[in-house]
Amino acid sequence: MAIGTDLQDSVKSHELSDRKTTVAPIDSAENALAAVRRLLPGFAARAAQTDRDRKVPSESIRELEAAGLFGLLTPRAYGGSALGWRAFFSVVSEIGSVCGSTAWVYGVLTGHNHMLTRFPEAVQERVLAVPGQHLAVVFRLSQPWVATPTEGGYTLTGGQGRYCSGVEYAKYVGINAVIESGPNAGQLAFCLIETERLELLDDWHTLGMRGTQSRSIVIDGIFVSDDMSALAVNLAGPAVGPAAQEGPVYSWPYFAIAPFAIVGAPLGVGRGALATTLEATKKRLSGWDDELIATMAAHFSRLSHCDQDIEAAHNMILRDLEVVDTTEFSSVQPLILARFRRDLAAAAQLTRHAVVRLFEGGGGSAIYANGPIERMMRDVSAGAAHFAFTDDLAAPNYGRALIGLPPAKSNTFV
Repeated sequence: MAIGTDLQDSVKSHELSDRKTTVAPIDSAENALAAVRRLLPGFAARAAQTDRDRKVPSESIRELEAAGLFGLLTPRAYGGSALGWRAFFSVVSEIGSVCGSTAWVYGVLTGHNHMLTRFPEAVQERVLAVPGQHLAVVFRLSQPWVATPTEGGYTLTGGQGRYCSGVEYAKYVGINAVIESGPNAGQLAFCLIETERLELLDDWHTLGMRGTQSRSIVIDGIFVSDDMSALAVNLAGPAVGPAAQEGPVYSWPYFAIAPFAIVGAPLGVGRGALATTLEATKKRLSGWDDELIATMAAHFSRLSHCDQDIEAAHNMILRDLEVVDTTEFSSVQPLILARFRRDLAAAAQLTRHAVVRLFEGGGGSAIYANGPIERMMRDVSAGAAHFAFTDDLAAPNYGRALIGLPPAKSNTFV
């Protein structure tokens, strides 16, 4: 396959991350927050460009790498921080407060480092031990790709898959494929492919989260070796290698908690929209007398309720992630897992509704293209549209769990 201009640009983009430099691990959640807050002014200054160009600037990725923030879920054995999901979520939310797309891409690429702890140690060493070896993923919800056994591995076919967030900066892309024949026929495999071998489509034209560049990929006749493949059932098992000794957080299969990697993006956008609205309101009321200010009671009530909902959304997620960070997965009851699903959807939708209300209260000044509130309203709407944040599925599922019924068969994360 000939590499087109777009793909050449993509290869150059992720090559900036393919470096052998050593990045000092961050030693605490407090230091992780301090590190990301130093970067926020730059992310904020580039937010409009990120939206306009439909791509997170390479400068932002370089800064996150240099700060060691991509290592928050990487085991210490591979030079990471292993700080857990609460610290990780908090960093994603901080980034989201100034740029939803940058937060989403950071969350996707960092979250996959947790998933990689299920792969053979040789794969972990190849990917996790080298800073900047990011992994993007496309998981087809229906009709996965087909893996035909070939000497030394599989030949993958099946065409196009959507939503490859962060592919611009990914060294590898992970995809799911049904094994066509042989002793593992019918089983689902998860395969890692070098991004430079894939065809990337320039089809990410969306309402919001435009900078995530979550473009489609095409896979037809691509070979992947056995050592870069794993059975999906094994990914649901315990961590392989040193991560298994680094705390209960690595006992959790990635696909049991995957949406927590991205929920901080829309929730962070909510915090940013509230802060932007508060600043605009203060400026608007400057010089008003008490009588005029009294006419704004309904707006003050709006601010109160939006603040309450955004705070509640964050607190729900932090409560759930405390369980992930401190509890062995094998001891967690199904009701807790159902609650996770409910809370993820509820948090995203509470925040979306809050931002829409803030947008409504912004009046005519809020409707200008590329204005911060307009962009945040689009980003939070796009982020909350993710399948994992569908309240129409998650809420009934938790209701079933409350009365002891099993989950609906169609109600899955991926």
